[in-house]
Amino acid sequence: MVRQYFTTVGEVRQDPKRPASDLDAVASSTQLLAQKNLLMSQRADGLHQTGMTKVVKLTVQSVSLDNPATAIVDVCWDVSGVDVIDRSGKSVVTPERKDVGWTRFTVTNTNWKTAPTDGWRVSGGSDLEKEPCAGS
Repeated sequence: MVRQYFTTVGEVRQDPKRPASDLDAVASSTQLLAQKNLLMSQRADGLHQTGMTKVVKLTVQSVSLDNPATAIVDVCWDVSGVDVIDRSGKSVVTPERKDVGWTRFTVTNTNWKTAPTDGWRVSGGSDLEKEPCAGS
């Protein structure tokens, strides 16, 4: 689910014609709201993404099948191949941007009992202060 999340977010941010509602299939709660707000803001400013975020390392920290079912997943990501460009094709990415970092995602399934495989959504995330992962 986390890999699909990154793919969908990247695709929606690259194509201004893709609806923000495509994010509903991979995100929920605060993560969905944050991604939709960022998308709408960037689109209003005439910005779009090129390139895709790479998931370099993914580590499941814990899983609970209580209601809601929840997994905690640490992801090392690499955005060195990602740019955000304006209407004129100029990059708006600052030189200070970190190209590699870690985020701890909460992945939940509120429909675990009825949809154990397809109900998972990334519902939250927070950056971690860790050294960049190997291979990045």
